[in-house]
Amino acid sequence: MSDNTSTTRKPRRLKRLLLLLAVVSVIWGTATIARMLLPPAPLLVARESLEVGQFDLAIEYYRKHLAKYPEDWGVHSELGLVLSEVDRPQALEAFRNVPSDSEAYFDASRQIVSICLATERIDEAEKTLLDLTERAPEDWWPQLTLAELYFRERRPLDALPYARRSTELNPQHGGAHFLTAEILDDLQRPGEMIGSLQRSLDFDLDNYAAHINLSYAYSEGGQPERSQEEAEWCLERNANDVNAYRFLAKALRDQGHVEQAMETLEKALTLSPYDLECRLLEAELLIFDRREEEALKHLEPLYEHYQNDRRLVSLLARAAASSGRTEEAKRYREQVQKLTD
Repeated sequence: MSDNTSTTRKPRRLKRLLLLLAVVSVIWGTATIARMLLPPAPLLVARESLEVGQFDLAIEYYRKHLAKYPEDWGVHSELGLVLSEVDRPQALEAFRNVPSDSEAYFDASRQIVSICLATERIDEAEKTLLDLTERAPEDWWPQLTLAELYFRERRPLDALPYARRSTELNPQHGGAHFLTAEILDDLQRPGEMIGSLQRSLDFDLDNYAAHINLSYAYSEGGQPERSQEEAEWCLERNANDVNAYRFLAKALRDQGHVEQAMETLEKALTLSPYDLECRLLEAELLIFDRREEEALKHLEPLYEHYQNDRRLVSLLARAAASSGRTEEAKRYREQVQKLTD
């Protein structure tokens, strides 16, 4: 091939390349102008409206988008979140539209639970949570939320296994440990509360509720020295806590310091003269100190309001019997028997 032929072809190739670039430029420019002239997509409008707080407009355009793409399940969830701010029943419907085989299902189910709990739709919340625990057995959130639901509904036996499972799945969640302790308290198993309360303090050392509950748990678990430590910790931070004074008095009594226990209890009764738990402990101390008449004097005014409290009636029977009030003691023992039956 001659040099002249090669020289001739180079300008031709350059011309074709320039022509091609010109055509591409025209097409790109036309497409850009077309996009500029076309109205924005509904989903874009919806999200932009949401950013400026125009909820009604956002809802309108989310629905326009879903009319065209009804299986865009993630957008169903987005719409549900917006609706939850203005219309919870409609929000529920949006979340319920999300099928179980979509990626958006778990988030939609969580939102359903949140709305149902806020609106007292307990049955649907429970059903949804049970479904989540089966579909995602390693997820701590539905386990803990189901435990909270059962605890709130006064179903501690149902709540306990879910609370414990949540602490296994997420041992760093201090609230789950504290909830477990509260459930055990409802089940009247205070000795078992100690471990859960200690774990909750690992994540919040100054958790006052955990400390006061530990004082109670140690007391019921036969550890008065530890109960005293926790009660004193609480009183250093709140000198008006009647329960802390009572737990401290009980701890002192269980260590044989009866006089100190009575002095401590008097501080509690100064703050709350009609506190039943304090009056019951006071009566025990007075009877132990052979001051039965004084015990009766403090207990009898409470009988009208707490005549179905077996502990109060039992103490009245003991005090009356020790004081030689045979008929009164008999009447109180009969009442105790009725309450026992």
